[in-house]
Amino acid sequence: MTGQPPSPPDRPATGRRRRLVLLGVLAVALAAGTAVALPRVVAEVAPLVVAATADTTVTRVPQDGDNGVKTTLASCPRFCEGNPDGQRDAVLEFNVRGLPPDAVDVRAVLRVYAWQPFASRVRAHSAQGSAANAGAWAQRPVLGSALATRDRVDQGFNEWDVSAAVTGNGRVTLALTQEDWPRRIYWASRENVRAALRPGLVVSYRREPGGTARPTAAARPPQAGPVASPAPPPADRPGARVPGWRLVWSDEFDGPTIDRSKWNVRDGEPRDVDLGCNVDDPENVIVAGGVLTLRAQRRSTVCAGQPRQYTEGYLDTIGRASFRYGRFEVRAESPNGPTDSQGLWPAFWLRPDDGGKGEIDVVELPGGAAYHRAATQAIFYDYSPVKQDQRWEFPTGYPGDGFHTYTTEWEPGVIRWYVDGRLVWQRDRSTTPWFDEAFDKPYNLRLNFQVGGWLGAPDAATAWPADFRVDHVRVWQR
Repeated sequence: MTGQPPSPPDRPATGRRRRLVLLGVLAVALAAGTAVALPRVVAEVAPLVVAATADTTVTRVPQDGDNGVKTTLASCPRFCEGNPDGQRDAVLEFNVRGLPPDAVDVRAVLRVYAWQPFASRVRAHSAQGSAANAGAWAQRPVLGSALATRDRVDQGFNEWDVSAAVTGNGRVTLALTQEDWPRRIYWASRENVRAALRPGLVVSYRREPGGTARPTAAARPPQAGPVASPAPPPADRPGARVPGWRLVWSDEFDGPTIDRSKWNVRDGEPRDVDLGCNVDDPENVIVAGGVLTLRAQRRSTVCAGQPRQYTEGYLDTIGRASFRYGRFEVRAESPNGPTDSQGLWPAFWLRPDDGGKGEIDVVELPGGAAYHRAATQAIFYDYSPVKQDQRWEFPTGYPGDGFHTYTTEWEPGVIRWYVDGRLVWQRDRSTTPWFDEAFDKPYNLRLNFQVGGWLGAPDAATAWPADFRVDHVRVWQR
């Protein structure tokens, strides 16, 4: 999917002239910096053209300076131009106005201009936050899952369907993230001297006859803006149907907040194995755009009477869901790069309901120069510690270069670990004398972001805040 709409069929010269007039009006609207209703051509209601109210390039490279006032935006993957910490994301902010309450079939297209073509995949994300800043990495908004993807960049305007981000009038923040091409791609910003090249959001919609919104599948009355289409059932999501397994539990993080019928959020909990305080705080546990973000922050707090220098997030399913055997999966993006992640340690793991012997680590993702390229798989008998583990290093890339899928299949007598569908480790009765004693009882789920611990404390180069981003957690059974 390229993110471009299909080409229309050939039309008479009159149709071509109308399209040229439409594009000319669009350019004038962007130059004026306003939301303008275009003349009607074919649509039942004239579309809105919304100019960016702010944009910036959020960057891991402090030497980039103030990106909020430049005439270009930039994007680049984590490994950029020889710099292992060179990531840049283009962030754009719009203020949608003029959508009537009875608008239906709303479609929003982000248009951004590039001067050169590139064989690079670029994704458009919804974002929680603002683009009105200088672009320091600490100011990066929380990104949701990708709304649309282009598999190459064309010279000229590139388009992404971002309809899911526009649910009515108000602020819409979007971000472009880049993959595959390890050099910066430059995009025209709202400050560009050529007004016709500035980014825009084109919003089209229909109005029902009589001015009454059509009922939707969500069966709720019209709000201040259009009602978004309901998300597909979990079993219909990409990757959810696995031969030989049935999906029995999942969280796709589609809601506005954490689903507390599925998760407990620990609050005010200091643990002796790390340096942070687990908190139930919207600044540390964030759900937006179909993604859960567990955010670690350098923030002093008193935690159950103990002074702590960091806050962090920890979810579990104790008393809500537990499983004896199954296929356990998380799709997640690690925050960890080679030079800025010492002391950061996100993980997805399982512990027995009885609190006794046993632990299954689907994945641990410790940071720092020595560990950031690998994903850890492990099992524990106890915490003396009697354990078995391995660190599987990515053949190319590393866990922080984007979303990766980590899966563990636990069956009687055997446990298998996969990274992005590749079998990377296995334990069974022949490798583990205590296998049956530890792994023949119900286990609950744990998802947390730890600061400090056995692998060391943060150092002066550790970047804050740090975000462990989770697209989904799923459980199947036979």
